[in-house]
Amino acid sequence: MKETYIEDFEKWQKDFTFYEDIEVRFSETDMLGHLNNSVPFIYFESARMKFMGDSKLFNDFTAEDNPIVPVVADIQCDFLGQIFFGETVRIYTKYTRIGNSSVEIHYMGVVSGDIRLTGRGTVVQMDSTTGRSSKWTTEQLDILKSINIY
Repeated sequence: MKETYIEDFEKWQKDFTFYEDIEVRFSETDMLGHLNNSVPFIYFESARMKFMGDSKLFNDFTAEDNPIVPVVADIQCDFLGQIFFGETVRIYTKYTRIGNSSVEIHYMGVVSGDIRLTGRGTVVQMDSTTGRSSKWTTEQLDILKSINIY
């Protein structure tokens, strides 16, 4: 394993519970039917948004009167195997490390029982009025603690 963000691969793999299934569309592939290398980031976004919504970490961040928004600070994807048009990719998502205003999120893309993608990224809670990070509230920390990432 070359992924430096994964210490114990078996334990890392078993800790995922949330997932979203995504079918690879023709427009997401190259001439050979391989998934384009930019597409996993779109899949990660889709799964991340549903995961954050389900966990209630960012409640109502689209509300007009709420200046606090989640911003992706960095993201990476490691390709472990090929993915083709028509296959279904199960994108697993979980929170890992918590900062004062950020959380690291890990991803695992599985096709037919085989891990084909791994990834990670950092999401920062930002105040859109100041353009600066905003510390987690007590309620948000309680949510993160309930997910057992400490």
